[in-house]
Amino acid sequence: MEQAHVVIPDIIDLVEQHKVDEEIYAPDGTLLMKPYEVIAENPLIMNRKKWRLFTNYTAVASYLDEDSWIVKLNTSGQLVEIRDNDLVRMLNYIKTQHPGATVEEVVNNELARTVEETGDFKDDDEMVAYAMALYLGLAYAIHYGLLILVKD
Repeated sequence: MEQAHVVIPDIIDLVEQHKVDEEIYAPDGTLLMKPYEVIAENPLIMNRKKWRLFTNYTAVASYLDEDSWIVKLNTSGQLVEIRDNDLVRMLNYIKTQHPGATVEEVVNNELARTVEETGDFKDDDEMVAYAMALYLGLAYAIHYGLLILVKD
C-alpha cells in the first residue's frame, strides 16, 4: 500500500473513541463544525442548503479488503488515505453524479442509500446520529482539501 500523508479514519470510530476535533475548519479558515456544541448551530449544518461541494482529488488506489482508499489532492499532490466507507460513497456521489451538490443533497442521498440497503432506522435518534457522522465526514473531507466548499 502506498504511504499516505494524511489518514481520515472511520468517523464512527473517531466518535466512539472521543477523538473528534473540538473545531473543524476549512483550509480558508471558515469554521465548519464545533461537534461538541449545539449541532443545529454548526455552520456546515446551518448552510447545508446553500454551500456546494466540488471534488479536489484523483483516485490512486483502493484496498477493499482493508476498507482503505488512497487519493491524491489535485492542488497539492498530497496523498490522503480514507478509511470511512460512507465518506468514500459521498465523495464518489459528488465526483461522478452531482458535482456542485449542496451539503444537504449529499447527506440526504447517503441517508436514502443507507435506508435502501439496510432498511429504516430504528428511530429518529439513530437517524440523527448517523446524519451527524455524515456531516462530520464531509467536514473532515473539506478540512483536508478533498472537497472544495463553495459558499453562496
